Amino acid sequence: MKKWILLLGILAIFLPVTVSAVNSLDDINQKVCNRFEGDVVKLAAIMEELRRRKGITETRVAFGGVDTQIESADYWITSAAEAVAYQRAQKYFTQSQLRNSLEVLRSKILNAKREVGKALDD
Repeated sequence: MKKWILLLGILAIFLPVTVSAVNSLDDINQKVCNRFEGDVVKLAAIMEELRRRKGITETRVAFGGVDTQIESADYWITSAAEAVAYQRAQKYFTQSQLRNSLEVLRSKILNAKREVGKALDD
């Protein structure tokens, strides 16, 4: 009987800690996704204004091939937006999983920013 009481006591102590850790990882993931999504929206707005100024009505990227800096920037913005959506849907149980996944997402956002910068320089 004492073993059961001890086991229930241990579960009562550690179970809420692990559940709250998972919830906090999800909260962290969502907050970072919100921030990155804001970055992607700003990049998309910059590119929309650039296309408008240059008289470009649409850009198409087929099978990853791009002809111009504007198409390259559009490709990377789309890739970053898809990565944010995918990241937002994931559930992480360890900090290292979350950290690694956010690093991949961060690199995609930085690639998109770099390509937008190149498109603006042209």
